[in-house]
Amino acid sequence: MKASTTVDAVAAALRSALQAGRWAPGTALRQEELAAEFGVSRIPIREALTRLQAEGLIVVERNRGAYVPLLTPAEVVEIFDLRVLLETDALRHAVPRHTPRSIRHLDAVQRDLDDEADPAQWLAGDTAFHAALYAPSQRRRTIEAIATLRAAVSRFYLAHLSPSTRRDAWNHEHHALVTAVADADADRAVATLTDHLRATAATALAALEP
Repeated sequence: MKASTTVDAVAAALRSALQAGRWAPGTALRQEELAAEFGVSRIPIREALTRLQAEGLIVVERNRGAYVPLLTPAEVVEIFDLRVLLETDALRHAVPRHTPRSIRHLDAVQRDLDDEADPAQWLAGDTAFHAALYAPSQRRRTIEAIATLRAAVSRFYLAHLSPSTRRDAWNHEHHALVTAVADADADRAVATLTDHLRATAATALAALEP
């Protein structure tokens, strides 16, 4: 296997494990242990960790090594401020490009999500819904930045929230987004998304309180 392929595989596996909440915030990620787990040298592990650091999924410090970061209230506020800016931009560009087929897909994703009880599957479904919502935007770099910001809070969702958290409101807001998109009403869609993200941020901040 080529070195680059090995790094890609290790980074993908670590990324999935981090987003699934395998390691609690503050946990150290020791290169020698990961190398033994993946059956590789420390070189691809180190390169994979560097990638994950660039994505904001881990922190690497000189004297401490790599570890899973803790989210502070200030960081949660900043992440959601950025999400509002980027996701509303993507949605405004996506609305006029949605088709009957893409709207049916969006609605189907949400209907699967309505009754999901497994936290990991619920998170995957929520991610899929937002991806389908913005997909027609043709804003590739914006979507990549959104994915990075969402990844930064994915572990938080699994640690602090559940599918039952704001379930009725969450589902109502998603269905309202589908309706606004189907009506080709970009202003209403953006306003609904803004309220949805702000409410999610408030829920996340409340979960951080002692």
